[in-house]
Amino acid sequence: MKLEEKDWLIPLIYLSAGIIWIGLSDALLFFFADKFNLESELITTLSQLKGFFYVALTTALLYYLIHRKTRSIELVKNDFMRLFQDNPNPMLIFELSSQNILLANRSASIQYGYSTEEMTHLTVNDLRPESEKEKLQSFLKNIKEEFADCGDWLHQDKFGNYFYVNIFSHTTIYKGKECRIVNAINVNKKILAEIEREKFETALDRAALVFVTGINGNIQEVNSEFCKVSGYSKNELIGKPIEILESGYHSPKLWNEMWQNIKAGEIWRADIKSRNKAGDFYWVDIVISPIKNHHGEVYKFLTISYDITVKKSLEINQQKLLDDFTEYAFQTSHELRGPLTSMMGLTTLFDKYDDPAYLVDKLKATAEQMDVVIRKMNDSLSRTALSLIQEKRKDQSSG
Repeated sequence: MKLEEKDWLIPLIYLSAGIIWIGLSDALLFFFADKFNLESELITTLSQLKGFFYVALTTALLYYLIHRKTRSIELVKNDFMRLFQDNPNPMLIFELSSQNILLANRSASIQYGYSTEEMTHLTVNDLRPESEKEKLQSFLKNIKEEFADCGDWLHQDKFGNYFYVNIFSHTTIYKGKECRIVNAINVNKKILAEIEREKFETALDRAALVFVTGINGNIQEVNSEFCKVSGYSKNELIGKPIEILESGYHSPKLWNEMWQNIKAGEIWRADIKSRNKAGDFYWVDIVISPIKNHHGEVYKFLTISYDITVKKSLEINQQKLLDDFTEYAFQTSHELRGPLTSMMGLTTLFDKYDDPAYLVDKLKATAEQMDVVIRKMNDSLSRTALSLIQEKRKDQSSG
């Protein structure tokens, strides 16, 4: 162990005082002996007393210097213990060779459920589940850094409860042994939240088309499902305006409404028809959520959309089928009722003759039955659909 610069202070002072005393004390003694004609016996006595005085003086000086140095060391030791034991972060010191825990503070005791005394009978392996022990041995074998951010680790307490900690460690010497001092901060809530977020992102990535655009509408991030449906690769989309997917189906009024809403910080949702790289159309149910910075200003947009092409095609086909059916029923009913009306009018002519009376009655009864059937057909149709067709006919006739 090398002495620090301040460690030379005590022997230096002692050496300086000794040289000064040896060099000056005899000279002073002889000076006073000549000046005051001191007897030889007195000179001998004073010479002996000089030696005792030197020993007493240097003893007092050494006591003062050593006491001051010891007090300084004690203060440093107390500061260390205070910073270690009273530290709010769980801390421990373990020997590298044996991996025995030599010292643990109160925060570590609380976190792991052991008393500080019990902690000193454990190894760092005892604080890990089985799944982490091999990883720990490999890490300790290869660690070379004096100061190391060791990352996140899974630990367990006295009762077998698992939790995540973030480890920061550095080398130190404790009780003459090569050790590492460890700071183990509990980050369990953070890690579990990140795991849940990753699970959610994975599920969302598989189910939805997700992309992020800047305030100018240029694409900044996309997920794999978005690339799959749009037909573009990630590199082809990043930095491009979102208009690259426009189909031309929607009016400018819709897009103006969208930008007005999302720039105002409002969520916007709609069914949008888009065009993929191959030129084919597809439909998405799209939700755009503005993202604000710490100033409360909108600076980007998160868009989550779902491919509803099949659903939309079915809806469109159903609507077409309904339109065709209602139009057919409307025309059929009118085309049938026209001849029936004429038929019923003709029956009035037969009333003038006596011979076809029976035929007239039958003809009238049949016509009435057909009229009832057609009325039931009309009643079974959607009133709304019929009214829409009638309005459409009026618009066409007026146009």
